[in-house]
Amino acid sequence: MTTEEPQYEVTEVKAIRGTEAKTITNKQQDGWELVTQQQGRLRTTLTFRRPKPKTPWRLWAALGGAGVVIAGVLTVVALQEDGSDASTTEAVATPDTEQPTPEPAPEPEAEPAVPETTEILTIDNNEDLARILQETDYCSQPIADFAAEYSGRTIAFNGHIAVMNNHGNYDTRYDILLGSGDFSEMTGPGPVFQFRDVSIVSDLGLTGPNIPDTLGVQDALRITAVVEEFEENSCLLQLDPVTTEIR
Repeated sequence: MTTEEPQYEVTEVKAIRGTEAKTITNKQQDGWELVTQQQGRLRTTLTFRRPKPKTPWRLWAALGGAGVVIAGVLTVVALQEDGSDASTTEAVATPDTEQPTPEPAPEPEAEPAVPETTEILTIDNNEDLARILQETDYCSQPIADFAAEYSGRTIAFNGHIAVMNNHGNYDTRYDILLGSGDFSEMTGPGPVFQFRDVSIVSDLGLTGPNIPDTLGVQDALRITAVVEEFEENSCLLQLDPVTTEIR
């Protein structure tokens, strides 16, 4: 006797980075099991499965058998009535075949969970971001703490291009150092942010009414990006660009 393999229903949920744990917990409470987790730049695709409910075959078989017995009884009664009353011409028909077992109605497919909208952090709604943008030491502990606490969150601030170099031997990919506020010949406050190994055309998400053909040092920008990590050796705070707009 072979063991029947379990059947599963599968669903996918796209969660904004930073909300994966909450989404997984909500789905697990509904009986879903996490199968895969594929992290993207801004969202993570979570694949879940759960066993399909078993079809109550024994119940249907019992009901089917009862139906056959009832049909047989009605047939006997009809034949007896036909023999006792010659004027009666109608008899209950005996079914030639057993009626098909009704299939259970399929369960509606679960709606994918909609992740909560993650608020973009700015100096107006986040004191920690406002504080580090005023730090005079770009290697300070508060900047490292900010990166650790808000990794995966999206921030937006006014900044500028401080240094722009080709990434390795590439001609169209760059390592871009960013400072807060406007460009100054003197060292300004705040972290030294970096977009590493980015294409101006495809990675920076250039937007706004004045999209330039090129970018360069001193360009004033409105930067929206995801916090990645703080590198203690270089004191660079790595960002993943979302949108970049010329100010």
